[in-house]
Amino acid sequence: MLTAKVCVQYEGDWTAELERYGVFAEFLASTFRDRRYIGIVALETDHLDPAVEVVESHRMIDSVEILERYDQPRSDRTSATLLLEGDLVEFTPLQTLMYEGFLPLGPTELADGRECFDLLLSNREELSDAVDLLSEFGPVSVDRISPDFRREVVPSHAEWQELLSSIPPRQRDILNTAVELGYFEIPREVTLEELADELGITKTTASTHLRKAEGQLIEFLVPYINLAVSGEG
Repeated sequence: MLTAKVCVQYEGDWTAELERYGVFAEFLASTFRDRRYIGIVALETDHLDPAVEVVESHRMIDSVEILERYDQPRSDRTSATLLLEGDLVEFTPLQTLMYEGFLPLGPTELADGRECFDLLLSNREELSDAVDLLSEFGPVSVDRISPDFRREVVPSHAEWQELLSSIPPRQRDILNTAVELGYFEIPREVTLEELADELGITKTTASTHLRKAEGQLIEFLVPYINLAVSGEG
């Protein structure tokens, strides 16, 4: 078995048109029934409103609902989760792959105007067949080939979002300042006392907030580190 990341520029589709807005996205869920399509897409972009207009104006999309949106910290980019509904008047790359028996692993990615699929394949002949199928939609590239299938043990998008949104604003401020001033560098570029002075709080308060934030992050990550190591055996 092998895995391969195969990408196609779906020409004439909204996914390709979003390249000019610097969109990176993941299709978190998609359903197809009697040509009716419902999908949930998580994306980040330089220009959210015009990007959403591109999706809304596409011939196969009936409606777009923004479920959530927020600005990326220390960045001009915006993240959002969209609910899409529409009628499919033609087969999409994902539908075509699944109809022909190919198995995509994880969500479909959208980057640089291309739809990218991680496929589980028996051999390179199957990979060639997948490339031929996707070539009907536009230019195809194979970005990665792994000779052996390895299950990746990573948190889901929802788990990451739950963790990141659960860190209180004050703790986020202290973490951001600590990173900016080099508190986590080796050797440290600023002491805890200097960090507290910068924030206008006591050394004890700064230490408490840092320990809580660090503890929450470590508690979340350690089980996945253990699973990844156990999977190597």
